[in-house]
Amino acid sequence: MVEEIIIIIVIIMAIRAILTRNKAERMLYINVISFGVAALIAFSVNTPFGLILSITFFITSSIGSSAISYTLNRLDNEIVLDE
Repeated sequence: MVEEIIIIIVIIMAIRAILTRNKAERMLYINVISFGVAALIAFSVNTPFGLILSITFFITSSIGSSAISYTLNRLDNEIVLDE
């Protein structure tokens, strides 16, 4: 039952990430998707290696999401000469 709820949340967030035009909102939705995938990995692989895999995916997706958010924040202050 918990897996189905997580899958529904991940699907809703994927649809919202596709439909939104705001980059900051899109990053939040992608972050929720990565947390959901990490939880699904932990639920589906019931071994110590599955736990390690889930923790590793969670940490690397969090670092990647933080790096992308930081880069988007810096791009907001950039001057565009093409307009």
